[in-house]
Amino acid sequence: MFKEMLAEEGIKCLVKNDRLSAGIGEIPFVECFPELWVIDDEVYPRARLLLDAWLARGTGENAEPWTCSHCGEQSTQQFTACWKCSQSRE
Repeated sequence: MFKEMLAEEGIKCLVKNDRLSAGIGEIPFVECFPELWVIDDEVYPRARLLLDAWLARGTGENAEPWTCSHCGEQSTQQFTACWKCSQSRE
Protein backbone atom coordinates (compact mmCIF):
# COMPACT_ATOMS: atom_id res chain seq x y z
CA MET A 1 0.00 0.00 0.00
CA PHE A 2 2.81 2.42 0.90
CA LYS A 3 4.61 1.60 -2.35
CA GLU A 4 1.49 2.52 -4.33
CA MET A 5 1.05 5.77 -2.41
CA LEU A 6 4.64 6.81 -3.09
CA ALA A 7 4.36 5.80 -6.76
CA GLU A 8 1.38 8.17 -7.10
CA GLU A 9 3.72 10.95 -5.90
CA GLY A 10 6.41 9.98 -8.43
CA ILE A 11 8.69 8.35 -5.87
CA LYS A 12 10.21 5.10 -7.09
CA CYS A 13 10.57 2.36 -4.48
CA LEU A 14 10.55 -1.39 -4.13
CA VAL A 15 9.44 -3.92 -1.55
CA LYS A 16 11.97 -6.49 -0.35
CA ASN A 17 11.18 -9.72 1.53
CA ASP A 18 7.50 -9.53 0.58
CA ARG A 19 7.31 -13.27 -0.12
CA LEU A 20 9.36 -14.62 2.78
CA SER A 21 6.56 -15.07 5.33
CA ALA A 22 6.31 -18.76 4.37
CA GLY A 23 9.91 -19.17 5.50
CA ILE A 24 9.31 -18.06 9.09
CA GLY A 25 10.61 -20.83 11.28
CA GLU A 26 13.25 -21.87 8.79
CA ILE A 27 14.58 -18.33 8.44
CA PRO A 28 14.92 -15.98 11.44
CA PHE A 29 11.69 -13.98 11.64
CA VAL A 30 13.50 -10.62 11.59
CA GLU A 31 14.85 -11.55 8.15
CA CYS A 32 11.30 -12.08 6.87
CA PHE A 33 9.85 -8.63 7.59
CA PRO A 34 8.83 -6.75 4.41
CA GLU A 35 10.96 -3.67 3.75
CA LEU A 36 10.09 -0.61 1.66
CA TRP A 37 13.16 0.81 -0.06
CA VAL A 38 13.17 4.24 -1.72
CA ILE A 39 15.38 4.04 -4.82
CA ASP A 40 16.70 7.62 -4.81
CA ASP A 41 18.28 8.68 -1.50
CA GLU A 42 17.61 12.33 -2.29
CA VAL A 43 13.82 11.88 -2.24
CA TYR A 44 13.80 9.74 0.92
CA PRO A 45 13.04 12.72 3.23
CA ARG A 46 10.00 13.61 1.09
CA ALA A 47 8.84 9.99 1.08
CA ARG A 48 9.20 9.84 4.85
CA LEU A 49 7.15 13.03 5.27
CA LEU A 50 4.37 11.69 3.04
CA LEU A 51 4.16 8.39 4.91
CA ASP A 52 4.36 10.05 8.33
CA ALA A 53 1.56 12.45 7.34
CA TRP A 54 -0.59 9.55 6.19
CA LEU A 55 0.01 7.65 9.43
CA ALA A 56 -0.70 10.77 11.51
CA ARG A 57 -4.12 11.24 9.89
CA GLY A 58 -5.42 8.45 12.04
CA THR A 59 -6.45 5.07 10.79
CA GLY A 60 -7.81 3.67 14.02
CA GLU A 61 -11.33 3.22 15.29
CA ASN A 62 -11.55 6.88 16.34
CA ALA A 63 -10.80 8.20 12.85
CA GLU A 64 -13.66 10.04 11.19
CA PRO A 65 -15.24 8.44 8.11
CA TRP A 66 -15.53 10.44 4.89
CA THR A 67 -18.26 10.61 2.26
CA CYS A 68 -17.56 10.19 -1.45
CA SER A 69 -18.42 13.34 -3.40
CA HIS A 70 -19.30 11.25 -6.46
CA CYS A 71 -21.63 8.51 -5.16
CA GLY A 72 -22.26 9.50 -1.53
CA GLU A 73 -20.90 6.24 -0.10
CA GLN A 74 -19.27 6.49 3.32
CA SER A 75 -15.75 5.05 3.76
CA THR A 76 -13.42 4.78 6.71
CA GLN A 77 -10.42 7.09 7.04
CA GLN A 78 -7.75 4.67 5.80
CA PHE A 79 -9.18 4.56 2.27
CA THR A 80 -7.91 7.16 -0.20
CA ALA A 81 -10.52 6.18 -2.80
CA CYS A 82 -14.16 5.16 -2.60
CA TRP A 83 -14.55 1.39 -2.38
CA LYS A 84 -17.80 1.57 -4.38
CA CYS A 85 -16.98 3.84 -7.34
CA SER A 86 -13.17 4.24 -7.06
CA GLN A 87 -13.41 8.05 -6.95
CA SER A 88 -10.36 9.56 -5.20
CA ARG A 89 -10.97 11.25 -1.89
CA GLU A 90 -10.65 15.03 -2.18
